[in-house]
Amino acid sequence: MEVRTEQRNEQPLQVEQIGLGKWHVRWNIKQVEASESESDNSAKHYEYNEVTLDHEPTAEEVAEIIELQAL
Repeated sequence: MEVRTEQRNEQPLQVEQIGLGKWHVRWNIKQVEASESESDNSAKHYEYNEVTLDHEPTAEEVAEIIELQAL
């Protein structure tokens, strides 16, 4: 399972269906400061860890993924 660190301007969902039978599970979602080059004060930026699954995860599976990555 490949864990990626991603960023986006809108607050992401913890579990999201992205299409074609794929799902993203996200954790450690944090609002971060915009860089000086992105000086638009109204924009919020979020950073988070993410994995992609090829099936809809159960609540237990989401908890297990997050717990394993915290170790």
